[in-house]
Amino acid sequence: MQRKADPRPFISSVGRSFEGKGDKMTSWAAMTALALFTGFVVGFVIYLILNLSGWLTALIWERLAGRLGIPIFSLLACTVGGIVIGLWTYFSHNSIDDLDTVLGEFSQTGSYRLENPAATAVSFLLPLMFGGSVGFEAGLTGIICAGCCWVRDKLKLAGLRAANIMDVTVSASLSAIFRAPLAGLVAGYESEGNDALSTELGHVDDYNMRREVKLVLYLAAAIGSLGGIVAFTSLFGGSSGMPRFDPIAARGVELLWAIPCLCAAYLLLLVFYATEHACALVSKRIGEGAKATICKPIAAGMVLGTIALILPLVLFPGEEQSHELMRSWTSMGTLVLLATGILKAFVTPLCIGMGWKGGDLFPCIFAGVSTGYGLAAITGADPMLMVTITTTAFLAGITRKPVLALGILMLCFPVSGVLWMGLAALAGAALPLPRFMMEE
Repeated sequence: MQRKADPRPFISSVGRSFEGKGDKMTSWAAMTALALFTGFVVGFVIYLILNLSGWLTALIWERLAGRLGIPIFSLLACTVGGIVIGLWTYFSHNSIDDLDTVLGEFSQTGSYRLENPAATAVSFLLPLMFGGSVGFEAGLTGIICAGCCWVRDKLKLAGLRAANIMDVTVSASLSAIFRAPLAGLVAGYESEGNDALSTELGHVDDYNMRREVKLVLYLAAAIGSLGGIVAFTSLFGGSSGMPRFDPIAARGVELLWAIPCLCAAYLLLLVFYATEHACALVSKRIGEGAKATICKPIAAGMVLGTIALILPLVLFPGEEQSHELMRSWTSMGTLVLLATGILKAFVTPLCIGMGWKGGDLFPCIFAGVSTGYGLAAITGADPMLMVTITTTAFLAGITRKPVLALGILMLCFPVSGVLWMGLAALAGAALPLPRFMMEE
């Protein structure tokens, strides 16, 4: 009988079975320890890369901007950034994959590889240092997963069959980037693949644990990654991450203000997907030659820089900008808050679709926060209700995975609001989109 092809070519049998309960427990304990260590290293490395990105950003937007002292610096910097990104993409033939692509390839093949890791690191850093409205999660997850898969393959060549233990790097990466263990746990669990692969994962002969045991490994990797972050920040300092918001204070009939929040989240969702669709049409119209590769990032940079002349908070992923909103939203003006949120939902898919590659989760969180504060300024309702519901519904609408959105946002909002966040996530993930916006 002809043997069926292995759907995951990077996983091979250990060639032995566990002998007794003690052997199983020892092996599982060893894998859990390795998951903790892997997560620790991933968390440490991710924060090293993030701090490098922050240093390069400060070099341009603080030191250089301070020395030049010109009022149109954002337009100048973003335009130059578009030129650099366009030329780099054309000559290097390199671009980072989005998070769904990374997780999809990892799920289907059991591995993720980069042809040129150094070039990918540059492609990851350029949009961030020039103020792009993109998140870290896409590039960082790809770089870390590729690195860990490389280590896994070297271990296999050395005779150490640690194939599936490297799967926990998905959990560790997402946990470290968002500093939310639940986000990594959910992402790792969801990335395990299709039914055929799930059957493959059921054989303990291959050191492939049952799904409930793999959850323990994902959680161990997530906790380890947070330990790596603590170690790095203790030694070198680092970003404070997303802010921690206060609990929802609204009670009773005041909770009905959640309805306008869902409407606002729907508006943000329509803006985001309409822009994404428009960018896809423009890209299709102008083709993929050298002119398109160079001109698209320049056009996006000019648009981003022009908007930033009036609304500077649309720049960057949104972490530090969310802190600024939290401190000063009451003095910013209703129109500024709403316009910042809506235009953030516009410039993020514009950047990504026109060559400033990166993630969309951090910018979408910021867009929801700004819009929520704007709604609070209009209505006088509890600002934490407006921010929590708007942000959760919008992020869930983008990911279409309410549990993942909830896991990510637990880094921002207190556990006491989990019921309302859960309902908002379910509602946001169910918001319908016009068919044309979902066409490739």
